[in-house]
Amino acid sequence: MIRRHAIVLRFLRRSLFTIALILAALAIAFSQPSALADETKPTLQEYEKVEPQKYPWGWIRWLMNGQIDPKAEMTMGLVHMEPNQINTLHIHPNSAEYLHIISGTSEHLSGDRWITLKPGDTLRIPKNMPHQARTKDQAFEALIVYDTPTRQMVPVVDGKTPDGKAPRAP
Repeated sequence: MIRRHAIVLRFLRRSLFTIALILAALAIAFSQPSALADETKPTLQEYEKVEPQKYPWGWIRWLMNGQIDPKAEMTMGLVHMEPNQINTLHIHPNSAEYLHIISGTSEHLSGDRWITLKPGDTLRIPKNMPHQARTKDQAFEALIVYDTPTRQMVPVVDGKTPDGKAPRAP
């Protein structure tokens, strides 16, 4: 009988110890923000507080990217190009670019052809494809989106990137 009593006591102690561990783990889990909570928390980027990055041809306001929100899964911006301007021929080696025209018109060189874009048009430029924009007598504004939070832009000069390589579209 004493032996049975000792076995029961050992079982109860182990059970209480296990329950205490579970309760401690739950207390820690609920007292700290979880990774899941961070994933569901929205990030607001207020337009009025975004300074435009100025270029000779116009500006870009970056609305979302990995610097603004480390959990961002894309880069998004609003681009404005003044009339009678052209930007640098370039590639994005780590992302496709999606360009949605909001106002005005522009022409975009994608690969070896110029494409005229008007409000409402959306253009997808594949990763590594040389491209550039130009305007005629009117400005244009567009929403630009990249499928990475860390967009890269590499100029193309004389058909080559600064490292001497010719860009290749996939």
